[in-house]
Amino acid sequence: MVLFNIEYKEDKKMGRFHLNNLPKEKRIQMIGEFYDVIASLNNREEVRLFFKDLLTPDEISTLMRRIEVAALLMAGFTYEKIAQILGVGRGKVTNVQKSLTRSGDGYKIIIKRLLEGRKKRLKTQRKWVKTANSSFGRLKQKYPLHFLLFNLIDEISESIGEDKFKSKREALLFTPSRQNSTTN
Repeated sequence: MVLFNIEYKEDKKMGRFHLNNLPKEKRIQMIGEFYDVIASLNNREEVRLFFKDLLTPDEISTLMRRIEVAALLMAGFTYEKIAQILGVGRGKVTNVQKSLTRSGDGYKIIIKRLLEGRKKRLKTQRKWVKTANSSFGRLKQKYPLHFLLFNLIDEISESIGEDKFKSKREALLFTPSRQNSTTN
């Protein structure tokens, strides 16, 4: 069959396309173009629209859960603890571990960014909860320039008192996939 001037063989039994049926140069081109398409997305909204069209919600959650498994593995969690926290099977954990063993460079990049984002969200949530419970806190939030000195002191005291290990652990476990919120 010819599709866009690319000849490939179809699996006669299943009628499915298989990448390995393409010549090596065509496989490299196809994968490279996929990477280029992803890299061409300019912002989060474009990424959201693209993946919304490309993948089902279940496929997106499957990919995200693999990232969560990788993050927990890299943090030293056991297979059993990961299964308990995320409710995934040992097979999924094993498959992700194999990827990490082969290289894991892509996981390392994305997990670092994921955890940074989660830490920011957690910090914002804590700040919101703290200010929501006090009228002085609400005033500081509403008029930040008027309370600049107070806000700077708060920021400094939070950064001094922040436990980096605890912050990382909280970010790791701040996942929508978490099965049991009381698990430590």
